[in-house]
Amino acid sequence: MAGERTAMAVHPARPADDGQTSTPRGARRPASARTSTAGASAQQHYRQLRQAGRTRRRIITATVVVAAAVAGLLLTSSWVGVTVGALWGAGAAVLWLHRTDTSRTWAKGAAGERKTARLLGPLERRGYTVLHDRAIPRSRANIDHLVITPAGTVIVVDSKNWARKKIIKGGQRGGWVRVGRTRGDTVVGSALYETRRVREELARALGAPVEVQAVLAVHGGKLPSWRRITVQGVPLLRARQVPTWITSHTPASDPVRAELLAEISERTFPPYQEPEG
Repeated sequence: MAGERTAMAVHPARPADDGQTSTPRGARRPASARTSTAGASAQQHYRQLRQAGRTRRRIITATVVVAAAVAGLLLTSSWVGVTVGALWGAGAAVLWLHRTDTSRTWAKGAAGERKTARLLGPLERRGYTVLHDRAIPRSRANIDHLVITPAGTVIVVDSKNWARKKIIKGGQRGGWVRVGRTRGDTVVGSALYETRRVREELARALGAPVEVQAVLAVHGGKLPSWRRITVQGVPLLRARQVPTWITSHTPASDPVRAELLAEISERTFPPYQEPEG
């Protein structure tokens, strides 16, 4: 959570019946009701980009192959030159398209979210509610993972699947942070926005303040092994460290509040659907 920690309210009354079936206090809902598929929206966006770029890829490949074949014919005046030129053109086109394919970023992001989901899964057996790939009301943004703790606090987990060679470093006093060539405040910008919106939406639905924190679950990348990097209150952790960090930042158990917040979170942040158009 950026800046300051928001004080918890004590045992607010349950909201009035909104027509949905409520769960008895203290009862746990089935996992199928609490979770959606991690990385689903990123994977869907990847498929849409791949489908949309299929015609473009075919045109570029065909153009390069024909141009290379013609060049081979002009240089050698033989069918061997045409064949070699066509093969070279095909290889060059495939390599260039692969390097410039932005859709792969979405596929990689989806894979990172699925990995994080597997790491967070065991928390559910300890009384945590874990929601994946949830929509933010009146926004095109989505929350990778939303964790409601047994204490009735909330943690936004933002998955990052970076290249292994990407170096994460910061100043000795945390005055600056770089992730590769990107400023640290840019990297945590989405997590801070999601945290703020989650805090606002839950407080509005609950009628009382809710403590919401954020953490980045980093796959790949080279994080310092001797100290923790934090940007505007958001720690950047190796993904495998996140479950332990969450349990260490969970106050005393408050089952009634936790169950109420879980129910509200499920309704307020439904599974994400890619906007049409």
